[in-house]
Amino acid sequence: MDAQEILQPKIMMITLGVVVILASIYGIMNGEEWAETGWGADNVLAHDAAYEEMWALHIMPLGVMAILTGITVTGKELAKMALYSPVVLVIILVGMGVLTSDNGYGGTPEGIGMLIPILMLLTTVLTGVSGYMHKDDE
Repeated sequence: MDAQEILQPKIMMITLGVVVILASIYGIMNGEEWAETGWGADNVLAHDAAYEEMWALHIMPLGVMAILTGITVTGKELAKMALYSPVVLVIILVGMGVLTSDNGYGGTPEGIGMLIPILMLLTTVLTGVSGYMHKDDE
C-alpha cells in the first residue's frame, strides 16, 4: 500500500473537516483558556473569552464545507478541491498569526491545546498532498 492509495482526497477532505470542527468545538468550550494563553492570565476580561469562542465558531463552517465537499464532489474535481482548499486555512492561520502577534497576543498552549494546531496543520498539508497526487486521475 503506497501513499497515493492511503491519501485519498475524499478521505482527507472529510478528515480535515472533522479536525476543523473538533478544533472549533474545543475553542468554543475553552475560550477562557485560549484567552489566558494568548493575552496572559492577568490580562483577560470577560469579553476576551467571548472573542475566542466566536473566533472558534467562525472556523466551523469551513469544516462543514470540507466534509460536504468530500461527500458530494468526485473525481478530478475533488482532487482539485483537496489541492486548493488548504489554502483557505493557511491564509486564515498565517493572517491571524501576523495580526495577533502585532497586537501583543501570543503564547504556547499546553496539553491538548498544543495538539490541536499541530493536528490541523498536519491534516491540512496531507489534504493538499492528496489533491496533488490525484489531480491527474480520471
